[in-house]
Amino acid sequence: MEDGDEAPRLNGKQLSVVEKSLFELLRKQKSQAVPVDLPVPAFWASVGQLLHHLETEISETIRDKGMGAEAQMKSRRLGNIRTCISDLTRLRLNAFTQNAVLSNLMKSHRGDAMSASSGFQGIDWQRHDSSERAFHAGIGHLIEKYKHEVSWNALQHGSSIDSTTVPKAVGHSPLTEFSEPQEENSVSPAPASEQPASSGDWDDPDFDEEDRIRQIDAFPDRATGASSPPAPTAPADDDGLMRILILKDLDDPIISADGSEMVLTAGDVESCSSLIAETLVAAGLAEPAPL
Repeated sequence: MEDGDEAPRLNGKQLSVVEKSLFELLRKQKSQAVPVDLPVPAFWASVGQLLHHLETEISETIRDKGMGAEAQMKSRRLGNIRTCISDLTRLRLNAFTQNAVLSNLMKSHRGDAMSASSGFQGIDWQRHDSSERAFHAGIGHLIEKYKHEVSWNALQHGSSIDSTTVPKAVGHSPLTEFSEPQEENSVSPAPASEQPASSGDWDDPDFDEEDRIRQIDAFPDRATGASSPPAPTAPADDDGLMRILILKDLDDPIISADGSEMVLTAGDVESCSSLIAETLVAAGLAEPAPL
């Protein structure tokens, strides 16, 4: 937490408001894919004050009255708040991560930032904690590193290398260039049937057919020389398309994998690449529409 985000000292009534805001924020975040705005500046610092206040109360109650019903009730209350904080943090980090991924991958191939008119909801960082902004920026750096390592632009839009500029492979001349021409009066080689057998030719040994059958019965798993039937051909992969229903108008066109532009309007049913379709669904701009 930065120094400028430190919360002022809160009284008991204000801490009660922070506690209610914490559970209300969790309820809203469960139904939202984007990070919900924090209710007050330095919200997490205020939550820290609330926890410290409750821990002090529990210690004083145990010291004065022992570990009775009152102390147990306050301990249960503190446990519920810690569980709420854990669930809310998990949901918010997931939302920040998803936003960072989508906002980065949906950039145009020229690297332009996505327009607000496309329906994608940006983040007002004045309504979020500075540590959450740092987390979001870190995810963006990791995505850029990943895209560089897998050549993301080439995968999406093809290589920019002109095939005419690729140098020809340098290799050896074909063997025919080194062969000497045949003389016109040279004698043609004798047919294979008339050529004498080489001393290295294989002579098929005598093998009794009954011995062969007994060998097959003794070793049924051993190959018999017959060719195995060809393996069944695996079914071809699908074309990677996903059918979706557009829920909101997108003023800016979406760049498809082949570089073409698609203008999407609410009510349209389109078949897009899985990456674009899942991105639009995750952003709340479309929903799956399987046949």
